[in-house]
Amino acid sequence: MTSTAEPFALAGIIVTEVLQGLTRDIPRIEAFLSKWPILEPNGIATYREAASLFRLARSKGVSLSTIDTLIAAIAFEYGAHVFTLDTDFTRLSKLTGLPLYNLPLVI
Repeated sequence: MTSTAEPFALAGIIVTEVLQGLTRDIPRIEAFLSKWPILEPNGIATYREAASLFRLARSKGVSLSTIDTLIAAIAFEYGAHVFTLDTDFTRLSKLTGLPLYNLPLVI
């Protein structure tokens, strides 16, 4: 069986979200997270895009957090798919075409 790996990276803000929730094994998890490439905003354009996504969603009655819109803006900037189980991203994807990573079916 051949396996094809897809590139994987983290937005810096996601690292913050993961680490702030930890109560144990912090050094081990920090070391693990440091092995992945980090996608960072590329200046004010990223933040303007995040604000634009926030306003678009709000105009359609969808409530999103600032962090989620920033993650989406970073994904758009890098042409990345978002791996998430958060339904806020599903709603945002329907509004904007944000590419979400779909787990393959295992049979």
